[in-house]
Amino acid sequence: MEVYEFEKSLLTRLQETSDVLCARGIALPASEVRTEWANYVEMAIEPTGWQAQWRIPRVMCEELSLKYPTLVVGTVEQVLFDELKAIFVVEAVQDDDVHMPERQVVALEELTPLKEQENDALNVDRTADCLDRLRFFYQHVWMPWDNDEDDDGSDWAEKNLYDRVKFYYDVKKRVMSKRLVSHVLALLAEANYVQKKRELLEMEVDEADENTSDGENEQENKRTNKLVELHLRLNVIKNEMKILEDPTLREAFEKVRFGSGTENQTNEEASIVVHTGTLDQHIEYLKEAKSIVGNSKTVRICDSLQGALEKVPSTNEVYLPRGTHAIKFLEYLNGGGLLKAVSAIRFVDVCREGQLHSIKGTAVISSKDDDSVLLTVDGDYCFENVMLDCVNVRTGVLIKQGNVTFKNCYLIGDAKSSTKQGLVVFGNSKITLQGCVLKGFSTGIYANENCQIHLSDSIVLECIRGIEVSCGGNATFQTSEIRDCKSYGMLLEVDELNVSQESDENRILYNDYNEIGRSELIFKGICNFRDNGKANFIICKSGSSKFNNSCFTEQPAQPNKRKNMED
Repeated sequence: MEVYEFEKSLLTRLQETSDVLCARGIALPASEVRTEWANYVEMAIEPTGWQAQWRIPRVMCEELSLKYPTLVVGTVEQVLFDELKAIFVVEAVQDDDVHMPERQVVALEELTPLKEQENDALNVDRTADCLDRLRFFYQHVWMPWDNDEDDDGSDWAEKNLYDRVKFYYDVKKRVMSKRLVSHVLALLAEANYVQKKRELLEMEVDEADENTSDGENEQENKRTNKLVELHLRLNVIKNEMKILEDPTLREAFEKVRFGSGTENQTNEEASIVVHTGTLDQHIEYLKEAKSIVGNSKTVRICDSLQGALEKVPSTNEVYLPRGTHAIKFLEYLNGGGLLKAVSAIRFVDVCREGQLHSIKGTAVISSKDDDSVLLTVDGDYCFENVMLDCVNVRTGVLIKQGNVTFKNCYLIGDAKSSTKQGLVVFGNSKITLQGCVLKGFSTGIYANENCQIHLSDSIVLECIRGIEVSCGGNATFQTSEIRDCKSYGMLLEVDELNVSQESDENRILYNDYNEIGRSELIFKGICNFRDNGKANFIICKSGSSKFNNSCFTEQPAQPNKRKNMED
């Protein structure tokens, strides 16, 4: 079930959007933009009967306690042109265990037509191109705050169109520095998320106003306070984005926001992060660090992990003391670098003793804000002896490429969330977990196609889904365990299943790993898979649903990789 994908140049995008918003040759205020798109869509799109893929937005997945991403295939029964929505009849859901009402009202920009249609008489090429224009506009050009701006009689397109499209291509083509691109992507992802969250809360407030009672006043106040909080955050993002859209202000913004940039440092140097403390505490800590770092390296002392990550090359070694290290780091770690705590607790031993809830005396890395991702890696890297607190982020560590090793690390997520992931792996990467613990995620580890996972003496527990490996990937378990996951321990997508064993759902469930017998899964030593809700292992045929062009992050599409689908 392939979907339509389009690659268009800046000039093409400008011309296509101008054809919609400037066709009548009159000034178009912000309040009229949506009406103009509705008129265009009504002329260009098939009104009924075409099949499409619907990607449920993250915020809706959270509200409905669904896995993210959740993809649905169905047929458009009717297009609601004035609302830019469609009545969508659900035919198949990516997750067989998800059940939803047959008919859904869906925003048109969330739908991507399938290339193969049951009705050959439909002009789906034109429909797909129309939706591509609409989706590009509302995902990359129209900003959430445009809805709130007062119309002053100015032409919205003349005022914003070129700058917004040019800005999108500046980000896509990496015209700006890596850290500024990462900052922009994080801001845009958060803005879209906040806007969708705000829209859902406004609907809840409106419904509560109609059916309010004295006992519900406290809940209503919470919703109102949250709405104010989201509105204020959107205003902060709006002000930053208006500066970033202006090429002449970007350089000044970057210097103020990030400092002067990476300082010169050789591979023979190491950075040691220190906390405020007494002289004796510093001496004791530096003695511990010396026993690890040795005498041959030149050492730089940094007063925070944030400062160390921003000032030194990501290829270098960074050592951490005990305590919490809150960061907002938007660049990439790579090049054989190391992030290591000087003092260590054996997390696997603590987990087996049932004492994870009372861990003290370790280095904890957490997010300063509700970032999309805690850390991003795009090359070889190693994490050692650290706890990664991923409660406030949507993805713990995003691995774009490279060989990444976690030694004696503990990743903790938000056990209540249905959408947060621990490790997300792309780009033919390989990850190795040695003596690690992952706990409390929606998906502990998600590996895209052709990625490799190696777990050695590690534990994945209390997730909804422990590990997911897409078609072409493989996993090795050496004296490791997956347990107490609500749905399943591990899911493996494969091209072909043994026909004699294949179930109606195109999947096979296993509890004993000795019975699986697939080359994609290797087991060494004594492994333990138990108490996982539906099954310890699910092997499913990828061709049965072909939902594999999804991913977890809000990043632009990369060449020769699966298409990323933005929120």
